[in-house]
Amino acid sequence: MKRLSRVGSFKAVLAVVAAMSTGVLSGVVTTGTASAATSSAAKAPITLGYIGDLTGVAASSFADGAGAARARIDAQNARGGVDGHKLKLIVVDDQSSPTEALTAAQDLISRGVFGIIEDSAFIFGADHYLAQQGIPVTGGGFDGPEWGTQPFSNFFTFTPATSSTFGGKYYTYTYTAKFLRDIGVTRLAGLAYTTSSSTASIHEMFDEAHDLGGPQECYSNYSVPFGTADFTADVLQIKSSHCNGVVGSFVDTSDVAMAQAIKNAGLDAKQLYFTGYDNDVTDNPGAARAMDGAYVQSPYNFTTPNAATRQMLATLKKYDHFSGVPDIGIYDAYLATDLMIYGLEHAGKNPTRASFIKNLRSVGSYNDGGILPSPVTFKHFGTVQMLPKTFCNYFVQLQGTTWHVYQNRPICGTLIPSPSA
Repeated sequence: MKRLSRVGSFKAVLAVVAAMSTGVLSGVVTTGTASAATSSAAKAPITLGYIGDLTGVAASSFADGAGAARARIDAQNARGGVDGHKLKLIVVDDQSSPTEALTAAQDLISRGVFGIIEDSAFIFGADHYLAQQGIPVTGGGFDGPEWGTQPFSNFFTFTPATSSTFGGKYYTYTYTAKFLRDIGVTRLAGLAYTTSSSTASIHEMFDEAHDLGGPQECYSNYSVPFGTADFTADVLQIKSSHCNGVVGSFVDTSDVAMAQAIKNAGLDAKQLYFTGYDNDVTDNPGAARAMDGAYVQSPYNFTTPNAATRQMLATLKKYDHFSGVPDIGIYDAYLATDLMIYGLEHAGKNPTRASFIKNLRSVGSYNDGGILPSPVTFKHFGTVQMLPKTFCNYFVQLQGTTWHVYQNRPICGTLIPSPSA
């Protein structure tokens, strides 16, 4: 998965929060019923924390993630919880801010949570505190270096930790450049937000292209303000540079703005984005028109899902009343919760934070039950050996209001150093 701070749905935050049915108090949402916990009196419930961008600049993508986390927990509790322990969830808003992420972490730990599920572009603001407290953290691993760097061995991600450096080097996979070359891109433009993860993702893409002998860089901009919606000047420069491919490391709202600017300028260029494969684009007529013909990179196939992915979608429909293609906030939250549950299941009969971290670090192959196209390992933390030698991603194209998986299969790439990231 490319490293970037991502935001992107068009749902109103208040509508999403209102849809969360269990107790809202001072910005905190709880899930899990007291009666269910009481009925399992032999074993105490396990309380988990959740930190998400419910409000602020990242809320348009991540506000709806809490419902997905709750759905996964509700499904687990319906099966009896984890070894007889029912699960409870406390959700706290970090307001799309690294300083508020730290405040949220302190709040949750003061409430005695066992571990924290994160669905935030700003969890790096709490990484040192969470490591010092020895709190297990599960998440998408895209916001910063803590997911593969010491002393953060309490952080677990279900994707390769390419947001980290190993021996002073970033690493990346060649699938993006392979795909771009395959669809005929020869002169490539890349644009990124000023955040370190977004910037590095474009540097990595150009390094991939250099390693494969193309496409050639024709334009780059690493200083796009977060959430920008005006790309007129960039598109004019891209057009004058005769680029025939454009990659944006943005959130959905900027993706749509970029795509619209390209259409307005009459630029005939293949487009690739790292977010946008979701209902929030296809349900918005203006967004769908702008993104028509564009490609989106995704580690998941929700268009022709396998059995494991179908089960995930069924769980979301049953417990969160969601149907269709989930956005990053939904699937990151669901899979981070699934990983937390997996860690609890491997932490022993009487799980402790220490046993959770120790036992999960011994797992050498994890693929979210078959949802990921390639497995990851939790071994060898802090070394490049924790990165798989190969990894795969899907590329999906919007045609009208329908998503189509390129070649009906994932594109796989090999691990290479990224010297310019």
